[in-house]
Amino acid sequence: MKTLIRFFFGLFVGVTLTASAIYGYHFMYDYEPSIVVNGQLTDDEKLAVAESVSNAVEQSGRWVSAIGLAESLLEIPWIRDVSIARSLDNRINVNVEVKNIMARVDSETALTEHGEVIQTVREPPSYLPTVQGYALQQNSTDVATLKKVRARFALAGEKVSLFELTDEGWHITLDTGHMVLLGDGDLVARAGRFLRIHRELDSSNEDEIIIADARYNHGVAVRTEPRDKDAPSDAGVAVETVQRE
Repeated sequence: MKTLIRFFFGLFVGVTLTASAIYGYHFMYDYEPSIVVNGQLTDDEKLAVAESVSNAVEQSGRWVSAIGLAESLLEIPWIRDVSIARSLDNRINVNVEVKNIMARVDSETALTEHGEVIQTVREPPSYLPTVQGYALQQNSTDVATLKKVRARFALAGEKVSLFELTDEGWHITLDTGHMVLLGDGDLVARAGRFLRIHRELDSSNEDEIIIADARYNHGVAVRTEPRDKDAPSDAGVAVETVQRE
């Protein structure tokens, strides 16, 4: 038993002395740590993370803590989670998880799945819808509801290109140009009512767009407008009708 204790004690001392010698060497000879960034990141995002870690090391010295590095990285808006592991060869391994983007606000700003409007290094994918008004005008509708609305349209073969929040509520624009006003409540149900009506409408006329109001308890109000607002319209003033389910 004493032999076993002496063995593990000697092993501990050996590892400690080795680690001390390595870190002492890096400290004495001002050896810069290497930074390895892991995760599904773009090159610009990896560069931003590496620069942040490098600046933190430069400010705090060679003995900057992994917790301190993680806290500094979590201040970057588009980072969701991060873990730091520092190896004996003075390498800092940074594992980064980015926040999921639900919609674009502009080329540098996005809306996350958790309802945050953040600055982002990567340009949000073009297939995501654009959202307008959300950053300035919050209401009880959360992002999860907008995701359900987008999924409802997708199941019907329609792609949402724009979510716009106005004083009337949420306006939805499809990539075909057709628009529907869902208001500020029961968005998923109202989207469903519009889609049931939409299937019965003649949307083959490429010179016209459908404009609908689904804020009714039953049915949807529908009218058409020329796609080119400067073009003459044979119908003159569009007549608004309510189609019931």
